[in-house]
Amino acid sequence: MTLPTRPTMPTMLHLAGVRRRDLVLSILAGAVTLLSALSLTVLSGWLITRAWEMPPVLDLSVAITAVRALGISRAVFRYLDRLVSHRLALDALATLRSRLFSSLVRDGHTRTRGDGLVALVADAERITDLIVRSLVPRGVAVVLSVAAVLAAGWLHPLAGLTLAVAYLVTGLLIPRLAVRAARTARRSEADDEWAVELDRVLDHRVEFEAAGLGEARTAQAADASTRSSRARVAAERPLAPAAAAEAWTTGVTVVVLLAIGALSYTGDPTWLGMLIMLPLAAFEAHGPLAAAAIHADEAAAAERRLSALLSPHAPETTETTAAVDGGTSASGEPEALHAADLRCAWGDRTWNLDLAPGARQVIRGPSGCGKTTLLLTLAGLLEPAAGVVTLGGSPDPELRRRMVRVHTEDEWIFATTVRENLRVANPDVTEEVMWEALEAVGLRPWLEAAGGLDLELADGAGSLSSGQRRRLLLARALCSETPVLLLDEPTAHITAADAGPLLEMLTGGPLPGQRAERTVVVVTHED
Repeated sequence: MTLPTRPTMPTMLHLAGVRRRDLVLSILAGAVTLLSALSLTVLSGWLITRAWEMPPVLDLSVAITAVRALGISRAVFRYLDRLVSHRLALDALATLRSRLFSSLVRDGHTRTRGDGLVALVADAERITDLIVRSLVPRGVAVVLSVAAVLAAGWLHPLAGLTLAVAYLVTGLLIPRLAVRAARTARRSEADDEWAVELDRVLDHRVEFEAAGLGEARTAQAADASTRSSRARVAAERPLAPAAAAEAWTTGVTVVVLLAIGALSYTGDPTWLGMLIMLPLAAFEAHGPLAAAAIHADEAAAAERRLSALLSPHAPETTETTAAVDGGTSASGEPEALHAADLRCAWGDRTWNLDLAPGARQVIRGPSGCGKTTLLLTLAGLLEPAAGVVTLGGSPDPELRRRMVRVHTEDEWIFATTVRENLRVANPDVTEEVMWEALEAVGLRPWLEAAGGLDLELADGAGSLSSGQRRRLLLARALCSETPVLLLDEPTAHITAADAGPLLEMLTGGPLPGQRAERTVVVVTHED
């Protein structure tokens, strides 16, 4: 699929996997719910006025049963409405975040962690909130408005015209004024600024404290939080007058319809009861429209930011995808990795590597010489400053991103079980392979005594010592199935007595874990 130069909102929803038929189904589910409520109200008006005439009770039995059925069906349809629309939104959120993550990987580490956090969390949620908080309520309001106007017009043409004019006020004018007053762009910017500042404080707190800047940076984050709260309050404030305006419009409409009914009354109380009860339920669908307009405005701002992240990246070609999916050469062996006259974005060294399939390479050097940057460049996550890197003769970085896995020193330990932390590298890894990798890195005895693979790491990396963390990350790397493995300081924080055997295991014979034969590059500053 080829993206336009700047993705539009329909394209963004398509990237999130939102199909038109699924959106229509969600709107229909919501519309049926409110149509049940509308029918219940109108039929109740008929039943009350008809009962006032004291007819035989059998004349009311059908209406009584229908009122009961509509009362029950409203709750059932509301449940189905929430089920369908939220399932659509959650699926779209997962799909969009997957695409955004791939785009962030291709972006070459040019964005900060805070910017990535805003894109993956806040902006992605703003796009998918568009579904359940804007598109579906608007679609439901259109369906219900048409039905209500037709019903009112059937009762009295002037009543239908009155209701249509009132709908223009509550459905178009009030939401537009609410958006203009909400200053949603300012709220989004304030929220995003706070997320970025908070991430900087948390991620670099040790460096800030060492430099004596801890209190100043914390104060900056606190100020950003205050601005975000104030902007959020300012953005929500217009919803109150919008709700009041809608209530006044509803009241005026009821009074006008009452006047129409009084002037046109022909002696049929059931007709008058339905005419008066109709607007009381007909405006229910218009209640969320002011908030829906604000959410749509927020989503439009998020779409403009995300388009800058998604649009520069061309789609994968068929040839690239085929090579990636295969992961091996025509002979069935992993591809060779070559680097010629390679200069990276950090460091002043020139690298020349010629790694045949299954080769093992240890690169030693002092801290700060560019070893980690070299691994990121070999893996296709950073662009070379000079020279070329090829995998199987192809310089395509997308191919390397799929077939080369780099495990950095600061890789994340998630607050979940040991099993799920290992499955990050390979969702299909078997329990046998997990235990083999854990035994190879020296964690099996401790883990068997502590609770096994389902041991919960409640605090993530905080649940482990530095040495245990490094061993678990190494076990995760061994559980991956890529033919090329790049390891950044795999023996850091491990005693010299244990580091030697681990390094020998990585550079010696068959590897434990998912793949016994693979190319391995280890960087370390140790002798």
